[in-house]
Amino acid sequence: MAAAASQTMPSIAQRKTDASDWFRTLRDEICAVFEAIEDAGRDDDGQAGRFARKQWQRDGGGGGEISLMHGRVFEKVGVNISTVFGTFSDDFKGQISGAEDDGRFWASGISLVAHMRNPHVPAAHMNTRFIATSKNLFGGGGDLTPLLPDAAAGAEFHAALKAACDSHDPDYYPKYKKWCDE
Repeated sequence: MAAAASQTMPSIAQRKTDASDWFRTLRDEICAVFEAIEDAGRDDDGQAGRFARKQWQRDGGGGGEISLMHGRVFEKVGVNISTVFGTFSDDFKGQISGAEDDGRFWASGISLVAHMRNPHVPAAHMNTRFIATSKNLFGGGGDLTPLLPDAAAGAEFHAALKAACDSHDPDYYPKYKKWCDE
């Protein structure tokens, strides 16, 4: 039985590689869409923005790459990918599932923050990550921060989040919304 499982279940090393590759591909797709939006912006608002990339290293192990853009539609957009590893502090490891007894971890993820020039368009943030401890976990979140509140847009955003959560478990949206609101 164990031999059959090992043939169908990718190794943790393969899952880590797949996760890092997926986040890099997702970053490239997100950046391409943001640049296409910049290209569609009005020419009288200056040059269309393009992402500049810079790599960084984490002292405790690993690193990542930040992609930054300033443009005519977006005041500033940052899309960061990272793959880091190390050992959680004793205070923190109890908060992460699978790290309670052994604080070693490996994590890969993506985060995005976008600030638009138009005050009617909210700032956007999202992140998602794969964390490997003695367990394998995906996590993340997203939010919109309006400068000028728009109840209809807020309701549409929450309906989309609820639909995504409901596709996994109908208890997720109320649980996580309450957690977020607190």
